[in-house]
Amino acid sequence: MSGKDLSIEQAPQHCAKCGKAICLRKQVINMVLGNTDEMFCLNCLGASEGNEPRDVLLTAKDYVKRRECFDKEWKKYADKSYCPDPEGCFIRDCFAE
Repeated sequence: MSGKDLSIEQAPQHCAKCGKAICLRKQVINMVLGNTDEMFCLNCLGASEGNEPRDVLLTAKDYVKRRECFDKEWKKYADKSYCPDPEGCFIRDCFAE
């Protein structure tokens, strides 16, 4: 399933700072943070707030799981095989229950 396009329609698909591709779950994280016109990868999100990229993921994930509107999008990546960038992400943290 890797590379399957499940991104949110009309949402940016590349980081506005570094140009790295943004997957569906990173789009959701950006929406949680209020970013809709421009979206950012975990590295750039972390750098802009003085946080580690992994911490950005974990904090946002906790919030997403409590909000049905975000969680329904998050769950579209059913398992690790959906991740388009398993080497460049925190795949274990992202898919841990």
